[in-house]
Amino acid sequence: MPTITYQGNSYECSSEQTLLDGVNSQGANLPYGCRSGLCQGCLVKAVKGIPPASAQMGIKPTLKEKGYFLSCLCKPESDLEISRPDRRDEYIPVTVSKIEQLNPSIIRLVTTSPDNFSYKPGQFVNIIRSGDGLARSYSLASVPDDGQLEFHIRLLPDGKMSGWIANELKSGDELLLSEAMGDCCYRNAYADRPLLLAGTGTGLAPLYGILRDALSFGHRREITLLHGGLSSDDLYLHTALSELAAEHDNLSYIPCVLHGEAPENGLSGSIDTLIPAQLGSGDDWAAFLCGDAAIVTAMRRNCFRHGVDENSIHSDTFG
Repeated sequence: MPTITYQGNSYECSSEQTLLDGVNSQGANLPYGCRSGLCQGCLVKAVKGIPPASAQMGIKPTLKEKGYFLSCLCKPESDLEISRPDRRDEYIPVTVSKIEQLNPSIIRLVTTSPDNFSYKPGQFVNIIRSGDGLARSYSLASVPDDGQLEFHIRLLPDGKMSGWIANELKSGDELLLSEAMGDCCYRNAYADRPLLLAGTGTGLAPLYGILRDALSFGHRREITLLHGGLSSDDLYLHTALSELAAEHDNLSYIPCVLHGEAPENGLSGSIDTLIPAQLGSGDDWAAFLCGDAAIVTAMRRNCFRHGVDENSIHSDTFG
């Protein structure tokens, strides 16, 4: 059974389980995010030994050469000594510009946008706490022309990252960011196709960037945006989106609530059940669906059932 050495401690790890699960189940504290190899929040470095090639999928060549690998994908084949990454080689430093409460459960975090940072609206990054490497994935709500980066952070009960952002992080502090990832982004090829943007909670963050990107490119067909919450209090950008819709004849903003009375021009019910009425036949629509995994799956199913081509359905699923 391979032995994993980490921070001076040794852990036996079966080749039938991932290194991340193996060492953390024995009391280690390796950071992680999605646990599926996408967010790269569990990146570690092999100080001694060679990680399996399958654990280096999707990693930049420069990091592969230095022995980096994803602990959530690694089923160790031999002994390894590992360390946390050298964040200075791996991530991009940014400075916190503003932290503000949008409602009791959602915070807007604004940071500087470095010259060497590029992204497409709708993508996500890992935010890393430099002190201990704690990492979480958050979608970008900004567009490059803003000159700053914006994130909408949902406060989770006992959330390590969200609680720290809400209670300890302050303007002027430094954060580390990964490169932008994901392909839930507007395409110029969609300029003459109707767009459906639908999301719940902070699933609005990537949709807000995608929407503004489409409008800046002069999208020529209708855009329908559905934002869902448990109640009207959860519709944290209601005023801004209503004003944006008033400025653009081809944009319809539909607030949706699961409980209670919906705002004016809004709808009541689960957002996935409200989608078919917006699509009609579904012909030629492109859809962007964001939020909780179960809701995104339900929305995706209804889009497909009502004629939206599967290749034209893009999603950002929150774990």
